[in-house]
Amino acid sequence: MKLTTIIPVHNAEKYITATLDSVLKQDLGNPEELEVICVDDASTDASVALIKDYQQKDSRIRLFLNEKTRFAGACRNKGIEEAHGDYLHFLDADDLVEKGAYQKYLSIAEQAGADMVKGCAVCFDNETGELSDTPLFALSDVPAECFDKVLNFHQAPEIFSHISVVPWNAIYKRKFILEKGLRFNNLICVNDRSFYSEAVFTADRIWLTHEQIVRYRVNNSASLVGNRARNFHCEFDSWQLIMNQCTKYNIQGRELAIVMERELIDIFIWYRKYKKIPEISEEITAQTQAFAQKLDIAPLEAFPPSFKWYYDYLTFLPEFESLTKNYNNITQFKKQARLIMPQCTTPADFRHRIQEAPATDSTSKRSGVLKKLLSHFKH
Repeated sequence: MKLTTIIPVHNAEKYITATLDSVLKQDLGNPEELEVICVDDASTDASVALIKDYQQKDSRIRLFLNEKTRFAGACRNKGIEEAHGDYLHFLDADDLVEKGAYQKYLSIAEQAGADMVKGCAVCFDNETGELSDTPLFALSDVPAECFDKVLNFHQAPEIFSHISVVPWNAIYKRKFILEKGLRFNNLICVNDRSFYSEAVFTADRIWLTHEQIVRYRVNNSASLVGNRARNFHCEFDSWQLIMNQCTKYNIQGRELAIVMERELIDIFIWYRKYKKIPEISEEITAQTQAFAQKLDIAPLEAFPPSFKWYYDYLTFLPEFESLTKNYNNITQFKKQARLIMPQCTTPADFRHRIQEAPATDSTSKRSGVLKKLLSHFKH
């Protein structure tokens, strides 16, 4: 059997039939070369009934039921244990596989002897059907010379920060996953980042392709406060898992800095998004402050800082007050930081330059405005 598609399912009655159709219509020459494993995570809607209906029509579908919710990582791990395919594809229950994608990806994987083949995806709006992409899904920031060749992490560690960590934009050799003992973590959310990191650290043969594999559904939730927002602590748990992996696989120096920066950018992007939601803002700010104040960035001190995480990180530190002493308002300080940071060679260089910036013209206002500035970041 060539391929197993593994689908975690939780209350997906609106989408699961379209998802299954997109998988079952894939042409691998012989229909028996494909199996579909659905792991239902204690759904309370009609998801299970719909999957069972499909089983009556297509024997390639296998269904496993969780008595209680165990979340997507555990569901994918169950799929790994039960799979028979030479390669695995992890698909979400509301997404679609592009027509002909499996045949293209398997051909690449078999010819290259790849441990994993990572490719492109496109977003489609659940309400309008409009298509769009992002740099991470389109791999638009990956240099052209990195495609269609065998790579590994140590050859070009920086490119793996320009690829989405999601599991569904790739197929993985099952033998590779089993031999390396790769599994998803059991966190409520953010259960794919550590899987991606460990796969990248341990794979000898990674292949990148421009071929699209999935249409990713967006705008399908009415709630502003999703699972990730309600369980923001998973961001920090995921961080620790990946740092432990770096120790296990002896990721050091520049490679470690690249991994740390990738993860910190992700954490602070979500922090900025969720702190705008009034009902969770205070809790998320407190969690992020605790994380930042315990964070050891020593491995990053030899490399240029990125505004995408370093600015927000600084706002949680005691030294932030001394950094802002020459500025009268938040807009002025942030604007200057954004201008200066790309010119800096290290975080220490930035801290020096931002304090040496020209003083503002009204020193008498400094104290009161600074208090307002600091109050803004505490809240």
